[in-house]
Amino acid sequence: MSNLILIHGGTIPFICHIFLIFFGGFMSLSMIFNPNFVKGMGFESIEASFMGRAIGFSVLAITLVFIATLFQWGRFTSFFEIYTVLFLFTLFGFLNQLLMFFKIIKTHNDQPVKMVNVMRPLIPLIVIIIRRLTSTNF
Repeated sequence: MSNLILIHGGTIPFICHIFLIFFGGFMSLSMIFNPNFVKGMGFESIEASFMGRAIGFSVLAITLVFIATLFQWGRFTSFFEIYTVLFLFTLFGFLNQLLMFFKIIKTHNDQPVKMVNVMRPLIPLIVIIIRRLTSTNF
């Protein structure tokens, strides 16, 4: 266990990595199997639920790669690229929700965006930033 913590650059980056695995797993499985999850984000159509399912599988793939990098399975020994992809994914998701919240860009159904939808991509974004700032190996 101490070897895994050392590989990840310390205790806090290791905990952030574990948190992102749990958060990604929860979000992906919710998008895949819960039909009301996408409706809770304001998308009522059946097409949106199928698109949410596809995004859920994408997030599940990233989560599985996080698990592979946690245990250093196969050739998954560098996790900086994966963090970069997830950082950009959550950053653009946060900016999109923020711009819709302030009505700078139009929503799909002209309904106001809930603050919880703005905060969802911000959670892993902050965890990735904390992990990067506290990691001892760059």
